[in-house]
Amino acid sequence: MEAVGSGRSPGDGLHENAFPLNVHRPEINGSRETSLSGHLHLTCAARADGSTYLARQSFAAPFHLSKTYWDGDILLVNVINQTAGLFGGDALASHVVVEGRACVLLSSPSAARFHPSAGREVRLDQCFEIRGGAFLDVFPEISIPQRESRAFQRTQIDVEPGGEMLYLETLAPGRVASGESFAFSRFAWQTDVRLGARLIHRERARLAPGDKSLAPLRAFDPASYYAGLLVISPKSESWSVDFAHEVAALGPHVGATRLPAGGWSIRALCPDAITLRRFLADLRTCVYRRLNRPLPDLRRS
Repeated sequence: MEAVGSGRSPGDGLHENAFPLNVHRPEINGSRETSLSGHLHLTCAARADGSTYLARQSFAAPFHLSKTYWDGDILLVNVINQTAGLFGGDALASHVVVEGRACVLLSSPSAARFHPSAGREVRLDQCFEIRGGAFLDVFPEISIPQRESRAFQRTQIDVEPGGEMLYLETLAPGRVASGESFAFSRFAWQTDVRLGARLIHRERARLAPGDKSLAPLRAFDPASYYAGLLVISPKSESWSVDFAHEVAALGPHVGATRLPAGGWSIRALCPDAITLRRFLADLRTCVYRRLNRPLPDLRRS
């Protein structure tokens, strides 16, 4: 059963929501019979008083949005997965536009779990557009690829001159508490970042336990947790090597690299989930202070 609705509510933009009321995926011979093809389209804009609101939203399962919250500085938008996780054959596409002067924190309350896929791949396509004078902080929960899962994520980020963005990616080695560590079949991603018309960052990664791609992670720890943060802001142009030193001091295996223009790339390896969370909290405090922005309270998201 599917419910589709659209309309306007006071103070909000256009809503176009399409989602199954009961998501049920029966198992046949240990695999899922059906797959999901979900989308999330958001446009965030600024009102005359400077507050940010959702000017347009459209989503379909497994995407769902909880109530947004404007804390006086940034709009907190919480994206929820209605299902138990992602299975082989699922395809998700998201497109987020942040208009000039709008400030948005895009977060999620639970980890992205990739389940055994019976040889099929989960595909995630993300596109972010940040206009001049806008700010977007993408701060999702950790990705957990489970035993025999396959996933591919493609991310396109376009930032206009004068726009600002924080983009975080984190990856767990698996269900460590259950004794799983790098037992997935394949996890791959590619990310392109453009500042204006200039490509300033391109990343291609493919992790597969059957080859040597995991050797650097395993050399650090048999169950390494990965974090990568991109900071795009004209303010970062003036950050000197002392910023790299400050970031490196936050953990034993942390590095910061200046991008060709307008930003920095920060990478870290942590031995466990608790260390990862502490590192990210310290890193966000450092970056927000450098950007001269108040640190959002994620408990309100």
